[in-house]
Amino acid sequence: MPQTTKHRTPLCIFGWPSYVGGADTKLVHLLPLLTDKFSVTVIPNEANQLQEKVWTDYLSRIGVRFCLFEDLPAKGSGIALALCNAAFFPSKIAHRAKAKGMKIIWSSEMMWHHEDELKAVKQGVIDKVLYVSELQKRYLEKGYRSLPSAMTGNFVDPNEFPFKKRRHGTFAIGRLSRPDAAKYPEDFPVFYERLELPDTRFRVMAWGEHLAQKYRWHTFGKRWDLLREAQETQVEFLHSIDLFIYPLGHEFRESWGRSTVEAMLTGCIPLVPPGHHLDHLVTDGVNGFICHDFKEYQMRAHSLYFDFDMRQEMSRRCREHTIKTLCNRADHQRLWEEVLS
Repeated sequence: MPQTTKHRTPLCIFGWPSYVGGADTKLVHLLPLLTDKFSVTVIPNEANQLQEKVWTDYLSRIGVRFCLFEDLPAKGSGIALALCNAAFFPSKIAHRAKAKGMKIIWSSEMMWHHEDELKAVKQGVIDKVLYVSELQKRYLEKGYRSLPSAMTGNFVDPNEFPFKKRRHGTFAIGRLSRPDAAKYPEDFPVFYERLELPDTRFRVMAWGEHLAQKYRWHTFGKRWDLLREAQETQVEFLHSIDLFIYPLGHEFRESWGRSTVEAMLTGCIPLVPPGHHLDHLVTDGVNGFICHDFKEYQMRAHSLYFDFDMRQEMSRRCREHTIKTLCNRADHQRLWEEVLS
């Protein structure tokens, strides 16, 4: 791995890349943007993560070092960045990094404060906070008091989510998210079935114990594919569906919407609710639809089902519009260099 050079600022990122979990997936896409200006070291929470060859090989390939916290120099300058790391405050990782002389930059990524996060704010541990959206900022900024802040959004690498021109033998709709029961509306399985789309499969990833318990009242028939977490890659899953239909639980707020952007990059058309940051990702009628009630979901889904040419055109626009407005690599690289300067 390359050695630190004088012109690159030391940057320690506390976390570990993964394709499970929004913040860890974000890290996979973010790291290559940072290596030109920063000498990056990734520090996992657990020693056994250093045995995950798929990720140590990946980090080595892009010129990022990795080690345990204990292997860092006793003192040093530089930046400590953590994205939605649940152990960062309760395990005193942030405090120990601060004691080494690092500048602590924290991004919750969620719509709530993490354990011991606000205590760390009061203790002066955090130097700067990051937001992914104005919606998230409205929920969190009061707790951060007068801390310096910046808006980063998210970068999703278009190369990781190739476009697919769809003409499946069987039409399919579905959704991709972590298996959080709060993200699903109370009537979710009935919601899909009452769209009354002919000969349509319903595909969901990731399905888990909490979701099975929440919907134990429903009998899932042969039209349903309930996939475990990472049972397929995100790309395989998104390529398998025509529409990304994403109703959300009535108490849940989506701070950004990574899976929606991933879907659009592959050409999968999103139908999403208003009142989330999704409003800023989907331009109604251009690269998907904002649906205000069930009837609108049904109307839009039927229009796309029965009009193949319309579906193909919107699928193409999904990718083109998303690359142009949300996923410009150079813009995100400049933004992060400013944020971390």
